[in-house]
Amino acid sequence: MEGVKIPVLACILLLLGALFGACGVKYTAESLGNEFFNSLTVTGDMRVGHPLTGFVSFRQAYPTDISVRCELRQGKDLIRKIGEDTVKAHPSGGPKATPFPGSYSYDFTIDTPGHYKFECFTPADEDNYIIKEFDVGPAPAVSPTPIPNDVVPAD
Repeated sequence: MEGVKIPVLACILLLLGALFGACGVKYTAESLGNEFFNSLTVTGDMRVGHPLTGFVSFRQAYPTDISVRCELRQGKDLIRKIGEDTVKAHPSGGPKATPFPGSYSYDFTIDTPGHYKFECFTPADEDNYIIKEFDVGPAPAVSPTPIPNDVVPAD
């Protein structure tokens, strides 16, 4: 009879583990954003000299103005500041306030091919940040304009 108790006990423990084992555990990837930033995208023709746009979205629930700064980086090296704006205070801001959504977009170009990071953060608390990594390729080669056969160069 003891041979039967072990499989029954194992089944009960497995069932309890399945029911309660995941309490408080998140099975999704952790976002680089936080309670302030929602998303960050970079769009455009990812080649040298072509216009690109960084688009950052956020949720404002704070009773104070929030400064947002966006920068272009390669690794930890700052290439340049892209833009800075101030999100106005939430009129009834606080922990229980319903956040209002907002966004900013910044246009820029890149002069050198490579791997880059578009990073936005709040200077007052640099732990509030979001990063988007992307690659920029070389500009397309320009081919010379062919001369039509019936055109004779002047002497």
